[in-house]
Amino acid sequence: METWATQDELGKQLGIDAQAVGQLLVVAGLKAGREATDDALDRGLAEPDMTPLGRPFVRWRSEEVLPLLMPLAEQMKAAAATESKAGARRKPAGKQPATGQPASRKSVRGVAGTTFDVVVALHAFAEPNPGPTGWAYVNQETWETTTGGLPNGTDREGELVGALELLDHVAPEAHLLVRSSSENLVRTATMWAPSWRRSGWKMRDGQPPQHLDLLKALMAKIDGRKGRTRFGLGAPDDELIMAAAQAAVVAARGQTA
Repeated sequence: METWATQDELGKQLGIDAQAVGQLLVVAGLKAGREATDDALDRGLAEPDMTPLGRPFVRWRSEEVLPLLMPLAEQMKAAAATESKAGARRKPAGKQPATGQPASRKSVRGVAGTTFDVVVALHAFAEPNPGPTGWAYVNQETWETTTGGLPNGTDREGELVGALELLDHVAPEAHLLVRSSSENLVRTATMWAPSWRRSGWKMRDGQPPQHLDLLKALMAKIDGRKGRTRFGLGAPDDELIMAAAQAAVVAARGQTA
């Protein structure tokens, strides 16, 4: 049975307020202003509704939206905690010496509410950019790492190539969640590319987007899968995303060997 939730209800499960949930929905490409994006509606993640007083609002499919927002909420909480500690250190009476200890990192394994069969972290790296490029993805359950590279490319190009390789190697019937710290990749896959396709692969200025062949291939592979395919933002210091980032750096340097 599908479960639908308001922003306030999502916030109670995430431990943040409704306004913060709204901010995260925008970052995830699911909301624009007060309304759900076309992509969120097309994918069945959002449903317009009306209060008894005639005020419009949006309900969200919690079993799919929560896994996308959880890493963002953790990142928001960590940032707030860091800011709070910094503020406390600025107070003369309460000043404490810095410990020098890194912030603790939480593993994404065992994320509550996930309805996906496969969850991976994907990252790409190019230095210089453009230049030798590496990409990598790490399986959340097994920590199996897959890498590849381009002799000359960009980090954005590497993300798309890595995503295409991933989609080729995950069973088509599996429900897949791709996690990335790249806002560009997540928004491209969830919002921009579907919009460009509806517009005849044209951006707002009438020009075609960069890496058009890769974008077309990405949308075709997503459409061809039987299982759900979702892209969600993760924190850069997330344990799994850091592992993918490190592997991508090694893959990029291997292109120069």
